[in-house]
Amino acid sequence: MEIFTFNGYDGEKIALKLKEVIGFPDSTSYEGGYDIICSLEIDVGCYKAKFDRYYSATGALYSFSNQLKECYERLEGEAKYALLLENDLIFTVTMGSSGHATVKGKFQEMPDINNVLSFEMDTDQSCFLSVISGIESLKDKYGDMQGVK
Repeated sequence: MEIFTFNGYDGEKIALKLKEVIGFPDSTSYEGGYDIICSLEIDVGCYKAKFDRYYSATGALYSFSNQLKECYERLEGEAKYALLLENDLIFTVTMGSSGHATVKGKFQEMPDINNVLSFEMDTDQSCFLSVISGIESLKDKYGDMQGVK
């Protein structure tokens, strides 16, 4: 299931697809919601990264979505995706003037090996709603920060 695809210009993208929800519905995550396993694809400029077992949490995605909604509504601001304890994927969406936005971040597959992909891509607010909608569909299926009630 696709969670979201952040589309940039010239075919650039960051895509996250859900593969597995760990412990659903019994075990919630310390991040909020549930721990999840995803596939991650980053395609920016001439650089590409594909990772089949990226661990995240629905709670981290919900927090990012809330910040992104605020940026979309105000046409300014910043939304940051990051996990509390892991820093293998971190990115920030900064909304600039006229609805333009920049996504900057880094991905590191293995924390003990110093291979890091730093990336930056330009986009605009037109892709925000599909990202927000994709994350909200997780909430519909797997509950909020406390999981399924």
